[in-house]
Formats: sequence, structure tokens, C-alpha cells
Amino acid sequence: MIDALVVGAYLITMLFMGWRSRGQDAQSYWVARRRYSTARIAMSLIATVFGASSTMGIIGLGYQRGLTAAWWSLTGGIALIPCAFWLAERIRSRNAYTLPDILREAYGDRVAILAGLMIAVAWCGVIAAQIVAGGRLMAGFFGLDLSLAIGTVAVVFTLYTFWGGQLSVIKTDSWQLFLFLGGLIIALGFLLQAFPGNEAARQVLPPGHTRFPVTETFGWYEVIVFYPLIVGLPYLVGPDIYSRIFCAKDGKTAKKAVLLAAMAIVPVSFLLAFFGIMSRAALPGLAPEAALPTALSTLIPVGLKGIILAGFLGAVMSSADTCLISASTILTLNVVRPFRDLGEEGSYRLTRILVLVLGAVSWIIAGRQAGIISSLLLAYSVFVGGVVFPTLCALFKDRIHVTAGAALLSVLAGGGLALLGKLEGGLILKTILTEHGQAFLRICLGPQYLSILPLIASSSILWGRPLLLQFLKLLHRLKT
Repeated sequence: MIDALVVGAYLITMLFMGWRSRGQDAQSYWVARRRYSTARIAMSLIATVFGASSTMGIIGLGYQRGLTAAWWSLTGGIALIPCAFWLAERIRSRNAYTLPDILREAYGDRVAILAGLMIAVAWCGVIAAQIVAGGRLMAGFFGLDLSLAIGTVAVVFTLYTFWGGQLSVIKTDSWQLFLFLGGLIIALGFLLQAFPGNEAARQVLPPGHTRFPVTETFGWYEVIVFYPLIVGLPYLVGPDIYSRIFCAKDGKTAKKAVLLAAMAIVPVSFLLAFFGIMSRAALPGLAPEAALPTALSTLIPVGLKGIILAGFLGAVMSSADTCLISASTILTLNVVRPFRDLGEEGSYRLTRILVLVLGAVSWIIAGRQAGIISSLLLAYSVFVGGVVFPTLCALFKDRIHVTAGAALLSVLAGGGLALLGKLEGGLILKTILTEHGQAFLRICLGPQYLSILPLIASSSILWGRPLLLQFLKLLHRLKT
């Protein structure tokens, strides 16, 4: 009862914080009036990164395969470094509201509309993963029905985002981050107390569970190829990351904030993977994604466990609310407005309505109870395949000349192939490729060829024509 009261108080506080911000205007709701400092933006970025994928996801991977689980968020932290040095100031200087605004400026409305739809669909999967994580935490901790727990998390974070927008999200991300980190460190302390000793741990942990950077089950292909392309690129080009940058007061602030966030991700990534390893040593025989809720409910004293659970729920909600407000703003400004301009006030009201709609859609997707990491990989694959390379070209349009038609085709081909590669285990795409084509791509691109092929298609469409023209010019010069 004490723990339930603590968690209930946290959820009510979240709703109250959102409700207090309900009277804001469109600029506050979309970009928090672009007035925030380096520390606030950095903490909001860290809180956004360490959502479901980094709590139950990484801890579950750590339980399953060991220290290499840290690569899930380490890859993102590494990708934020070039984002800080080469992209952050360019992104902030545009005074845009959303990532597709950058595409619209470079290629026109058609590309922005298509990319906006693709992001909204993909990010519903990301939001659903956060809801599933929060629901499993609540269900495992209190013994609730999973559907009820998922519904509770979905309703609270959707209403909080509906009322508060970006302004409320940035205000609460900082203290939610401290709550999460404090809870993680305290929970690790109790896990260390329950550690069975080195000899007993060796008998429980699989061989190589503490090895890094690679193991027999997680090799250099994943570290160098698959993770950087599929997991890292959404940090280099991502609507939730860019939404934080748009809220910074200037480009230099954004650059320092992104770099600071990248540095902070490293130690937290290892702590989460270590949590998974320690959970397996202390509590063997669990399902990987049950490691966190079981460890909290079993090892933490009454009263304190409610506070720690609230910290982990805060991590989930900090990521979910950012994704939800970003997707809703993108649908309003980049998909609906080109067809019907409602003005700033009308667009603001529509964004709030879409927060409720997308929150409900994500709740429905979460009800299917898919795995957290698998849901995130599906969303990332579709987004990376269709949106990343056209956006990078748009940010460097002064150096890279890409036509609007090529950008549109790149989004269609990359996103479409990524979706075909994930539906029914890629059955449709495999049928199109034939067995010989699959064998050839497996040799060239490795075992994750269905995820990498969309990137090849997208980049080839963007850069194939300019390279061909340069080649033809070179041939002409040689002849003359």
C-alpha cells in the first residue's frame, strides 16, 4: 500500500504539472519558446534517450547476453557526437518546428508530407514500446493485469502531454532524470548486496557474459555495421532529438547540450547493462524483460521501492511524451497544413487533438504486447530507410545538390523497402528477391541485409544521378 501510494502520488503529480501548463500558446506548446539553456536541453535529451529501450530494453539484453547490451545506447551516444559538431547549429539556425520542416525547405511540401506520415507511423511504434515498458513495470511490481497497467501508463502520459506540450516536458525532464538515475544507483546497491559471490555467479552466468566489446553471440558485424546504421542514425537524424534542439535558445547552446548528453550516455549505458548482469546472477531463470520489475519488487524494501519505481516510470514517460508531442506536431504542421492552413491558433488546437489520437493508437499497438527491442527496431528501420539520408542532404544542400524528385523517390523506396523487410518476417521482400538474390545480399550486406538494403536504395537514388553526371563529364573530358 505504501509503494502504491508513492507511485500514485508520482502519477498525479505528472498530471498536475501538465494541467498547470494548459493555458500556454502555440510557440510554447511546439518549441517551448526556444529559450532554454545548455543544462536544461542536455538533461531533456538524456531523459529522452533513456526511455523504455534503455531501462527494460538494455537491462533485458544485459540479462540475456551480458555487457554488450550497453551498445544499444552507446551507439546512440556516439552518433550524437557528430550531430553536436556538424549538425546541431545548422538545425537550430533554421528556426524550424519539426524535422520535416527542414525537408520542406529543401525539397517542397510533397517530400515533407510523405516523410511526416512515415515518421508519425514509425513513432507510434516507438511510443508503444514506452507504454509496454511502463505497463510491464507496473504489472510486475504490483501484480496488476498487464492490460490495466498498460492502460494506466498510456492515459497518464497522454493527458500530461495533451495539457503540457514541449514546455511542460522540458520543465519536468530534469527532475525525472535525477529521479531515474538515483533510483538506478540505489537499486544497483541492493543488487550488489544480493550478489551470490563470484563462484556462484560463474555457475549461473553464461560464458563470456561480462566480455566487451564483442562476444560469440554479438560480434563486430553488429558493432560496426548493424547497430550504427539502424540504432545510431536515429540519434544523428531523429525527430525527438531535433525537437530538443529546436527548443534551445541558440545554435551554440544546442551544440554544447548535444555534446554534454553524448558524454553522459556512456556511463549510464554500462550501469544499465551491469544491472542486467547482476539481476541474472541474483535472480536466474527469469524472462529477460522481467528482470527489472522482478528485481525491484523482490530486493527493494517497502516504501523505497515505490520511489525507485517512480524513477523508472519517469524515464519511460520522459521518452514517450517527447515522441508523442513531436509526432503530433509533425502531423499538424507538415501533413495537414499544406492542404488546409488553420492559422497558428487552429494548428495549436489540432496538435492537441492529435496528441490524444496518437496516444490512443499507440495504446492499441502496445496492447499487442510485442517485445520492446523488436518494436523499436521495426520503427527505427522504417524511419532510417526513408528519412535519414534525404534529411542529411537537406542540411547540406549548399554542398549536396539533390532534386525534389530524387528526394521523394528516396523516401518512398527506402521506407517502403524497410516496411516490406519487416512485415511477416520479410516474406514479401524475400519472395521478390528470390533465393539467389537473398544469398547474394547476405554475402554483400551480412545477415541483417533486409534492414540495410533500404539504406542502399535510399542513398543510391539520392547520389546515383549526381555521381553518374560527374562520371559522364569525366568521360567527356577524357575524349576531348
